[in-house]
Amino acid sequence: MMLKGAAKHWGKKHVKEWLTKCEDHSSKLLGADRAKEYCDCAVDKVAEKYNNYEDVVKAGIIEALLVAKDCK
Repeated sequence: MMLKGAAKHWGKKHVKEWLTKCEDHSSKLLGADRAKEYCDCAVDKVAEKYNNYEDVVKAGIIEALLVAKDCK
């Protein structure tokens, strides 16, 4: 697992937790391999917008994934 931008804002535990949720949610649509690539991109964008992990938890996964709409 690469920790890039997200690690500036969130601890490793939160990055891992968010990636797990993201992959669980998006693998249904993208398949496991694509979901991992997508979520690796998405986590940085989401952490950039939601510097505080608690804020992204309150916003919810759907809202967070909209932030990452540029990730493919």
